[in-house]
Amino acid sequence: MRILFVTPYVPSVIRVRPFNFIRELSKRHEITVISLAHGDTDTLGLDEVSKYCEKLYAIPLSKAKSLVSCCRRLLTSVPLQAAYTDWPPIRDFVARVAGRGSFDLLHVEHIRGAHLAADLGGLPKVYDSVDCITRLLKQFRAHQRNPIQRLLIYEELLKMRSYEPRTAAKFDRVVITSQRDKRALQALIRTKLTRRLADDPARDANADSSARKLIRLLTEGLQDVRPGCLGKPLRPDVTVVRNGVDSEYFRPVDLPADDHTIVFAGKMSYFANVSAALHFYRNIFPRIRLKRPDAKFKIVGNGPPDCIRKLGNDPAVTVTGYVPDMRPQLGSAAVVVCPLTIGVGIQNKVLEAMAMGKPVVSTSVACGGIPDAVSDHHLICADGPEEFADEVVRLVNDPGRRLELGENACRLVRTRYSWEVAARALEEVHAEAADMHRSRLPAAA
Repeated sequence: MRILFVTPYVPSVIRVRPFNFIRELSKRHEITVISLAHGDTDTLGLDEVSKYCEKLYAIPLSKAKSLVSCCRRLLTSVPLQAAYTDWPPIRDFVARVAGRGSFDLLHVEHIRGAHLAADLGGLPKVYDSVDCITRLLKQFRAHQRNPIQRLLIYEELLKMRSYEPRTAAKFDRVVITSQRDKRALQALIRTKLTRRLADDPARDANADSSARKLIRLLTEGLQDVRPGCLGKPLRPDVTVVRNGVDSEYFRPVDLPADDHTIVFAGKMSYFANVSAALHFYRNIFPRIRLKRPDAKFKIVGNGPPDCIRKLGNDPAVTVTGYVPDMRPQLGSAAVVVCPLTIGVGIQNKVLEAMAMGKPVVSTSVACGGIPDAVSDHHLICADGPEEFADEVVRLVNDPGRRLELGENACRLVRTRYSWEVAARALEEVHAEAADMHRSRLPAAA
């Protein structure tokens, strides 16, 4: 199969989901990639991902262009998440490549990339939503205390809960990383289609109430059957395709752990990670230091904002910023923590630490997307600050328990969370989308 893969960022060891899908799919398919490049850091992965592509197009998108695009869309129904990459020449370029490439399928990742290809015809299309962004925005708003920020998030949420299902419905198939996000996105799509049917201006306004009820029951049950494709719903199937881990890359290392060091790793330009790091430092770390005054907290990840960098003024805290290789940072940790209070999908930072045989203490938000992980066997799940701190201290004080947890975690990830398994599941979705597209061709002709 010849696949056109469109992403709103450069796939890399940081953008692990598209990178590993491309790497695995390239073993059996020809992959052409169109990616948006946002500055120097985003282009670091170009050389690596190009090894797995027949062709790779990296389109620069400056912050200035993104700002202009967002301003143009302020008074429209397009959320800023999508407007950030909504540059007409990019859509035109994707359309030209798709039109001349003799591709068998188009795969698009994330809400920021969906609009680049949502309206293209002629190809079966698969949309990797990754997460349900509406669900994420609801969590952001619930945790935001600044009234202006709450208002801005609420406006984005109102737009997103209409835009997200409307965009997803333009694709033949949709994939997502977790069951919780699948349920949330399906509910949005059902609601959107039901409202559309209820507001259909073609309905006879003079029809009696009984007829209207009957029509509504039939149309909602069939979910707007396409002409020539009876029984195939307009509402796209949403399939969970979980993240994986490159367990040959992330594997236990022969590196002595520092019994004093607690590590939190992730992309530190991401609001949820910033919130988690601040929550840990302010509410959990002081409790740990009461029992272990020698404890150290290391924050590892690209793009930390000023509020995170300032934590480095505390001698017990290290803020690394970007690191070319996460493995030494994780390998040196006594305990890896993931104190997320906001989150959707699967947290790869948890899976990667588990693959390296590290003991992990996580909130239920962070580990909820890993249903196979059993608390007290593969990791420790703790939510309250006091409980979380106590679990970290117990592990710091018990090297044997750390080793046991780490070994159990490593086995789980190696057997259940490989990228090869995830890519095979994605291939099944691709095949279904291609079959569905072919079945509509005679009707379209």
